[in-house]
Amino acid sequence: MSPLQHRLFVCGFDERAEFQARNISHLLAVANPGAGVVKPPWFEGAYLQLSFGDVISEADARRCNTTAPSVHDVQQGLEFLRRAWAVPGSKILVSCDHGASRSPALAYVFIADQFGPGREAEAFSVTLDIRSVAVPNALVVRLGDAVLQRNGALLPPLKDFYAKINAELFPKTV
Repeated sequence: MSPLQHRLFVCGFDERAEFQARNISHLLAVANPGAGVVKPPWFEGAYLQLSFGDVISEADARRCNTTAPSVHDVQQGLEFLRRAWAVPGSKILVSCDHGASRSPALAYVFIADQFGPGREAEAFSVTLDIRSVAVPNALVVRLGDAVLQRNGALLPPLKDFYAKINAELFPKTV
């Protein structure tokens, strides 16, 4: 088990109260644009809120009348997570609406950053260990790949995972 799994957590907004007893020291929340501050009343630690929709492109954002994530959003999130991780004993919670797409994508980028180049598949696996219902947002992962200068290395584990999901949803019939 990776040490990350004892200090990094991912959840949806409705689950955050379950983490109150875990002494969370840092909270990164991803909210939809216009949602206002979504910091839980019990949380008193370091906090960063990013605002972007769960979309896969700028065109998708326009269709959905929301804002797409940007390189700046991913950089901000990654810098926050790096600072949080540098604090001995810190416990970090990353959350979004359902804890399924945007927050796991940011967690995957952070884990890949911590593991270093060449360990992207392992980083993706740890992300799924941390949040088993994760289906990381592809645009956030692509932006994270650019920020980390991985030249596409973060994408194959995600593509393989999407292919597995699609095969389960749409099995080939003979």
